[in-house]
Amino acid sequence: MAKYLKNLIVFTVVLLLLSACGIGSVQDANASEGEATTTLPELDPENPTKITFYSYSLAYPTMKEGMKKLINDFNETVGKEKGVVVEGVADPNFQQYRADIVAGKEVDIVQNVFPMLDASRLSLGFQAYEDVFPEDELEEHLQGISENARQLGVIDGKMYGLAFTFSTPIVFINGSIFEEAGLDPNDPPETWAEVKEYAVQIKEETGKDGFALEPDNGWVTDGVFFSNGAQILSEDRSEAMFASEEGIEAVEIWKDIYQSGAHAVGSTTEVPEQFLAGNLGMYITSTALHSGMKAAAEAGGWELYGGPLPQFGDQPSVPVNSGSALTVRPDTDEKRAATWEFIKYVTGAEGYTTITQEIGYLPLRTELADQEEYLKPFVEENPLYKINLEQLEEIQPTTIWPGENAAETSAIFTDAIVEAITTDADVADTLNNAQEEINGLLK
Repeated sequence: MAKYLKNLIVFTVVLLLLSACGIGSVQDANASEGEATTTLPELDPENPTKITFYSYSLAYPTMKEGMKKLINDFNETVGKEKGVVVEGVADPNFQQYRADIVAGKEVDIVQNVFPMLDASRLSLGFQAYEDVFPEDELEEHLQGISENARQLGVIDGKMYGLAFTFSTPIVFINGSIFEEAGLDPNDPPETWAEVKEYAVQIKEETGKDGFALEPDNGWVTDGVFFSNGAQILSEDRSEAMFASEEGIEAVEIWKDIYQSGAHAVGSTTEVPEQFLAGNLGMYITSTALHSGMKAAAEAGGWELYGGPLPQFGDQPSVPVNSGSALTVRPDTDEKRAATWEFIKYVTGAEGYTTITQEIGYLPLRTELADQEEYLKPFVEENPLYKINLEQLEEIQPTTIWPGENAAETSAIFTDAIVEAITTDADVADTLNNAQEEINGLLK
């Protein structure tokens, strides 16, 4: 059991890192950006249209069966009725769809990662939803999805990806460690000052590390900056601006906690293992790990609690998202219609019910959590999901690094955060140097 849980956590953490960091770009593709369209052709159920769906979830043990169920349920219901067959293609490292596009193979829908959306649209022929699907049908389908979530895949005013699998960061809490330290697990820290206070108290009273947020986490960092009023990029994404007074202050506060002696030190695979083993008081990470954390708590005889992303003083915290978006590149009218049927199903009520229950991500249609026929029973059984549902109201997109240097600029930013927090380097100098280097690439 313990080995299984360990593997589960490792697989999920690797996935989160891949989702946050993305992969470099490749060469041009055949698909072209189209004009706004008003109609879609009728499909023939007797001669169904086949489309491909490249998905990293199909490659990971914690998600594979849930994603297969989602595809199979579509093919057996709406797909059979409308005349669509979806072929799932496992793509564990976001490389297969790129290679197949370059090779001229048919790649119609991709479960893409947010930071690389711009590079994908520029070099791989992914199209804006407004250019592929009828405007009235698109607007009708997006009803019920919060405006904040709808904006996650928008670049230059157009939607190049519709949020699909999705989570926000929360503070996971080991209830037994909290109680041993004289703290109430039902009263999680609300501010970063309280995070340090609680962490130090845990260390002093139990000898165990009190808190962890890995400096190379890859995506929660954006929320730390945003929560203190800082930005990573300018609004038009032409300039890095994270070395602001607010950004420097946020990192200095994080560094103070990290170097207090109460912060766990380890990689993005080692730290979750430490929490999993019941040796860490608080850990900020994605709810995609919830099922594994819950199982570990039950196996270890301790209770799992949680709280929202902490805030700086009286400033409301600003959570960001992990996960993926659906990007599309149909090359015929029939594939436009077939793609639209699949998109509507997997981002509709039935689709998000399966995604939440079987895979572990949040429903972007939050009303499903109050509906008995969909997710109400599941959320009542797993109350930590309520924290994430509430955070959706304040969410901002994870930074989409611009252009074909996205992988390099993202790496420079992450390396600077690691250096600033884990070494004696001056925070302001480190961030300013990284910002200058990135802006040189963005010119």
